[in-house]
Amino acid sequence: MTTPSGNSPAHAHGRVYAGLVLTMVFWGSAFATSKMLVLEVPPEVGAVLRFGFGSLLMMAILFRRSAKPVPARADWGRLAVVALVGVTGFNTLFFRGLSLAPASDAGMIIPTMSPVFTAMAGMLFLGEGVRFGRVAGLAVSLAGAVLFFGDVLLHTAGQGGRVWGDAALVGAAMCWAATSILSRPLSVRIGAMPTAAWTIFLGSLVLLLVSFPKLADVPWGQLTGRFWIVLAYVVIFPTVIAYILWMEGIRAIGSGPTTSFMFLAPVFALLIAAALLGERPTALQGAGGALMLLGVGLVNRP
Repeated sequence: MTTPSGNSPAHAHGRVYAGLVLTMVFWGSAFATSKMLVLEVPPEVGAVLRFGFGSLLMMAILFRRSAKPVPARADWGRLAVVALVGVTGFNTLFFRGLSLAPASDAGMIIPTMSPVFTAMAGMLFLGEGVRFGRVAGLAVSLAGAVLFFGDVLLHTAGQGGRVWGDAALVGAAMCWAATSILSRPLSVRIGAMPTAAWTIFLGSLVLLLVSFPKLADVPWGQLTGRFWIVLAYVVIFPTVIAYILWMEGIRAIGSGPTTSFMFLAPVFALLIAAALLGERPTALQGAGGALMLLGVGLVNRP
């Protein structure tokens, strides 16, 4: 049995898996590079620059490649919800968290907590099976989170903003989990590319409203060349290319299996944050992160 393109289903899924691994490399790099943006501009401005330029590029690709770039009227309500939760809500919390906490915290929290929240929502609200492996995975992830955040609290003397930053990052993980669930019907019905493009575009419009008061205060002429290079990278790779590959994964293999690939992101995130920013989690934070990753593996084990 082959797909319409002549590839076997296994080969087609292999391409999806490879795309998701590449997505994790890009997203792993996004934590450190986005942190580099908020070192020079307010978090609201960093968010709207990344996704504003990203949305323009996405729309250009969509209208060039798609035979039906504009969704049907019935899809706009869900598109708006996914845009508000997954783009506006996620990035407002994500960039705010990065402005207060290390990029390595974001790299540990979001990729490990998002699959856990997705699995919990699936069992509580979507009728997905409650089995021992999933419950055990949730318990292990919770233990890892307690260890991680407990050590953060012990090492935040004089930097209490880090706690609030980590809290914002947990909120961002919740937004991403909700988006993974809400966006799948759209990705199946209208395609991964239109879903990604329109949700980023609509969410960026709201981000523009949120960030508008801060834009006039940015010393644009004093921003470094490094800032613009990093912004170009973040727009093209972790935003546009990775978002398209992510939506394609949700469409092809479902939100649960796709979200499970996020266990790779902390590895790349920690390596890149160490290389670019010199950040080093403590041993206990690393142990907590490892437990969270183990829990994610148990939650998503077939």
